[in-house]
Amino acid sequence: MAGSVCLVTVHGIGFQRAAKDGGGVAGYADQLHDHLHEVLRDDLGDDPRRSSGPVYVSSEWNGSPADGLARLDPDAALAKPGKIAHVALVYSPSESLKPHPAETAGALARAAASHHRYASAPGILRLLLSDAWAALHEKDQGGATSNLVPRGDLRHHGILAHLLHQGDRPPDEGPTPPPGALGVLAALEDDIATYIARNELRERVRGFVQHALLALLGRRKDVSAIVLNTHSQGTVLCWDVLCRLPFSTWVGEADSPASRVPHFVTAGSPIRKYVRMFAWGNQVGELSSMLPSGRMAWSNFCDPHDPVGDPLSPPKGWRPGQPWDPATSSKDALLLARNFKDGSFARFPITDTAVDNIQHSAGGGLQAHDYWNNTREFVPRLAKILSGASRP
Repeated sequence: MAGSVCLVTVHGIGFQRAAKDGGGVAGYADQLHDHLHEVLRDDLGDDPRRSSGPVYVSSEWNGSPADGLARLDPDAALAKPGKIAHVALVYSPSESLKPHPAETAGALARAAASHHRYASAPGILRLLLSDAWAALHEKDQGGATSNLVPRGDLRHHGILAHLLHQGDRPPDEGPTPPPGALGVLAALEDDIATYIARNELRERVRGFVQHALLALLGRRKDVSAIVLNTHSQGTVLCWDVLCRLPFSTWVGEADSPASRVPHFVTAGSPIRKYVRMFAWGNQVGELSSMLPSGRMAWSNFCDPHDPVGDPLSPPKGWRPGQPWDPATSSKDALLLARNFKDGSFARFPITDTAVDNIQHSAGGGLQAHDYWNNTREFVPRLAKILSGASRP
């Protein structure tokens, strides 16, 4: 099949923002796109409708989910022929996300009850000190902006934000300065607690991402390969979706869609916290069918000072601060693939790469969690993955 590679980018629920044509408002993935252009140059395509940046696909357009996904219709070009296309998914519900203190409290209670599976009490203290260190060692280089800017309807609602007296400003009062590290942590708190505790929202977000991937894999003959680039809570969302896609059916088909998802990239991923602290489960579902022949590579990027992200290859009993030695057996692995024929389990291989966002990123926010502005370690590796993806 002739076609091009398509990079699909997904951030956390509350951090997604589309670019506004003519409004001078950059989308959440615009700066990442610019960084990739510096490495890939003319190989990376721009949105034909804007002549710059990625193609933003929203879950709704004027209240219609179908109109939102219409941007992925076969007759809507994603990039010039032969170029790497870049699609950034945006979850934009008809009703804005609002604070849910009860759900947040419930999620925190679940984490408190099982925190010993992730870290000991002294380990938690070390984590808090490390988080404070990461927040205090931010730097601003050349006026760069961080991709860690919560949507306006989340920026003012976190519990930490209320403690910081940031919760009494109406979200429609106009633009606000980018939040600091504590503001980003507050938004992340809402983001994660909402996904854990509100199943109706989880289903809506997961359904949108699933429909978007199926549209690219099923209807777009100009897309030969999809590289999933996910960050923070977006890593959990896409892992959730990949576990449900029908890979077990696809692998037996000619020109299989399974062969067109060669790489899954996660950065700053809290998946380990979901598995260990929230009892999320450690099986990869339908992804098991991608294991036997190594059909899909999984690359995980993590800054050791990032309070959100963790390495994913070490054993399930790994604690923060320990070496990142990969698990060697299914008995010790964090994530497991099941053989549907005999019921046995195998370790799902993941490659962890340590990066230093404090030194090599910029833009404020929670800098240790800002991977997309790390132009020395993360962006070149993502560009290499895109260049190596199959383009028959």
